[in-house]
Amino acid sequence: MLFTHSSPVLLVLCTGNVCRSPMAETLFARRVDELKLDAIVMSRGLAAPVGRRPHPHAVAVAQAKGIPLNEEKRAAAVTSADMAMATAVFVMDAGHRREVQQRFPTATGKTFLLGQWSGQEIADPINEPLSAFELAWDQCDSGAREWLRRLHEAGMLRVVA
Repeated sequence: MLFTHSSPVLLVLCTGNVCRSPMAETLFARRVDELKLDAIVMSRGLAAPVGRRPHPHAVAVAQAKGIPLNEEKRAAAVTSADMAMATAVFVMDAGHRREVQQRFPTATGKTFLLGQWSGQEIADPINEPLSAFELAWDQCDSGAREWLRRLHEAGMLRVVA
């Protein structure tokens, strides 16, 4: 799918960019494609181990759900340029939101909890069993679907022909 220069950018953040945000990026991208919306989706970490591959459990859950993670995905640290480019920034928990407010104050008004509409934070599954990754996947999917619906209804995301 081709994007215009003015395509909205949806930025997903977590701590390391190896578990939650790569899963959420994958889900947002799939749903954007299914709904034929004009948007660019990317993910970054607030404390990313730059260059690291996604966690094996994240890869396994994505594969099992039939929406594989991009094999080229590597952890990347969020930059001021990423934050400036983003139309909306989605974080996993209140701590991430506070960190964005401190590090990137101009992005405060466009930074939201991914699980806002279900009233939940999405816990970091990094040292947890596969089931924690499955829960995080489902929470990310629910958040992505609801945010895309609301952004589309608000006219922030358009359907492309």
